[in-house]
Amino acid sequence: MTINTRSWLSRAILILAILALAGCSLPAVATPTPAPAAQLPAATATTEPTTPPPTATAAPTDPPATAVPDPDPTATATTPPPTSPPTAAVSPFDLISLDQLFVYLEDLTAIQPYSGWRNSGTEGEAEALEYVAAALGDMPFLAGLGLELERQEFHVFLATELWDTSLTLTVAGREVEVPADGLRGPRDDIAPALRFDSDGVLNDADRDPVSATGAAIVIRSESDLNAITPADVRGKIILLDYALVDRSIYDTGTTVRRASEIAAREPAGIVLITEFSNIMGESHGAFVGDGSAFHWVSVAPNPPVLYARLEDLAPAGITTWDDLADVESASLTWDADVFSPGTSRNLIARIPGADSSRAMILGAHIDSPNAPGAMDDGSGSAVLLEVARVLDASATRPPVDLYLAWFGSEELGLYGASHFVSTHQELLDRTIAMLQIDCLTRPLDGVRGDLALVAWPVPTFNPIQEVWLDYLAGAAARQGVETRPEERAELYSDNASFIGYDVPNLDLIYEPFVGRDISVHYAGHIHDPYDTVELAREVGDVLEEMAHVALTAALHTPRDNDSLRTSPTPEHRAVVVASHSELVHMTPATWRDLGMGLAAAGYDVDLVPYGQAVTAADLEGAALVIALPVIDYPSPDGDLTPYDEAWTEAEVAVLEEYVAAGGFLILSNSAHRLKYGTAPLDLNEDWIDVNALAEAFGIVYGKQTLAGGTALIDSDHPLVGGVREMVMSEGNAHSFTLPEGENVEILAVARDRPAAALLSHGSGHVLVLADAATLATGFSAQFGHTFWRDLGTYVAGNQ
Repeated sequence: MTINTRSWLSRAILILAILALAGCSLPAVATPTPAPAAQLPAATATTEPTTPPPTATAAPTDPPATAVPDPDPTATATTPPPTSPPTAAVSPFDLISLDQLFVYLEDLTAIQPYSGWRNSGTEGEAEALEYVAAALGDMPFLAGLGLELERQEFHVFLATELWDTSLTLTVAGREVEVPADGLRGPRDDIAPALRFDSDGVLNDADRDPVSATGAAIVIRSESDLNAITPADVRGKIILLDYALVDRSIYDTGTTVRRASEIAAREPAGIVLITEFSNIMGESHGAFVGDGSAFHWVSVAPNPPVLYARLEDLAPAGITTWDDLADVESASLTWDADVFSPGTSRNLIARIPGADSSRAMILGAHIDSPNAPGAMDDGSGSAVLLEVARVLDASATRPPVDLYLAWFGSEELGLYGASHFVSTHQELLDRTIAMLQIDCLTRPLDGVRGDLALVAWPVPTFNPIQEVWLDYLAGAAARQGVETRPEERAELYSDNASFIGYDVPNLDLIYEPFVGRDISVHYAGHIHDPYDTVELAREVGDVLEEMAHVALTAALHTPRDNDSLRTSPTPEHRAVVVASHSELVHMTPATWRDLGMGLAAAGYDVDLVPYGQAVTAADLEGAALVIALPVIDYPSPDGDLTPYDEAWTEAEVAVLEEYVAAGGFLILSNSAHRLKYGTAPLDLNEDWIDVNALAEAFGIVYGKQTLAGGTALIDSDHPLVGGVREMVMSEGNAHSFTLPEGENVEILAVARDRPAAALLSHGSGHVLVLADAATLATGFSAQFGHTFWRDLGTYVAGNQ
């Protein structure tokens, strides 16, 4: 999961009153006669229809509807029950199997268990998706319905492949290999990430193992650390109690200082030793493989660093910390490669519903940065498979198209879900709601856990409307599962990518109920080496409840496609052009304020995805078009040669003609790659390429960047009426020059240089922004999506 840690990534909670509509009945679920078995074809195409062989009889297109038994006495089925189908007395909910859920978990956690497990953007992640595809291929009824599989492949900024992480201990003259894993390294900075590449060469997949052997020396405390000299450590293998550098126990500054001092003593290698604990305040390996203090160490040369669980050293006769003194020597082998860009994947299964004009999406993320990741998010991945299995076993057809999405690289920053929403715009328009099956946790002793349904706060325009949060909580309660509905303006998981496209969405998570100064990861045993099937079994009842909630979302779908959307029915269209903007974090998937604001103004927000050239047909009927900056993942900090992005003459002509004919275009630029909307990272070498488009309107962006993070409003134009400043990202705004004439009005300035301007072109207008970060924040920190709503209203009213 990618939830903000409570101690340092918490965001302000927006409190919005939502009035619920009571007494909403649950819809009927169509149950056709089972079709004969059929196998999935080989996975070669992007979309794979799973259909019966020619000799088989496919399920009828319009099967007789069967109402699933509903525990809510006020609910009324809309169709009469069938006369006597064999599955009529079997509710799909009765077929949910905790044993089968754990079979899926066991299988998933067995995939490359000591390579960062299904580490984001790696072979392990790909293998896990193939496992899911194979399991779906063994479901004959769903095949008869026309089950389709879609495989997506996309880039992520950085990926680390751990090929070999071997550890051998010598005790009493006997060599014993014990399980060990490696560190993944930073997610967004190439130079320090290469310290976690065994040969330090970017994008080199050759096997280049580093081996180290030496006498073992144990360090368990700061006094141990202070007592040793470089001569004591040089050429030896340090067995380090991870508690000493655990950022969940000590502050980051202290742990990085200690880690740096250890590395500076030039050991041949370091093995971080973790120990299980379920007691608050004690270390249990949180973030050891992803986000440990060693990620910030800059000592050269970089010693190889592995980690191992004390509990896994028993084959060498090590069961206690005191036993570590018996280790005579240690040998470790480390082979890892860093890629920028890396390659990640999604797998999407479409189960045709009785009504294919509407859809429901259930999601989970298949990757995990720490071995073995059974709860985060093996649990969600298993729940999605169980939903499919139950529908197959009960011969149940969902009421609307059901999409089960296994997202890749969530842990790197919601990459998979963001790519999915960018490439499934038509699906999003007919989607009733989305539910992310985030993760199970095992709360520490004495910590209460709640099965929470978490929603990002959004405005509700209909005072009698029931929103998705209340609807699903009520429907789950009627299935006997109590959840804690909560609104919180924090990035929990992949569901956040749907907010900017006006899709009602929720995150389902079994969450430790702790104060905001304690990380939910630490308090719930996720992102640590003890996120295991064994620990998940201790909260198996909750896992089963999560499957019930997911099945409820799949089957008890509201009839009205718009009944759960909080915005008005769209009357206008906004098109975001990302044809040459590869960054998923610089689209409405992250720019929630922009998407919510335009939806509130009655806009359907569509996106032309990266890699697809924009055409006149894409812009047809658009009241507003936003052309995103040219930017791709190859970075000047790494290797620029793989590919490069630029506007074509044909695309420039299409956009210029759109404006000249009366359209409204927003242009922006970005000096950096932005993550989550405003955080500037590596430099964008493609910043100049915006001029191929800008110059069609007499605008030229320059190399100089504007100082400061805000620009003052310098106009009384209705677009900025009542707003005092425009929010930018520090050092990210590119200066620009404008054509001379009365058709130009400067809206905002930063130290006497224009930061926003509006100009006429033909019958239309161009809004020029110095900084693409403004698309994430708007023209005032206090007014976020209000500005975009007002802009949408202004544009619609002036066309």
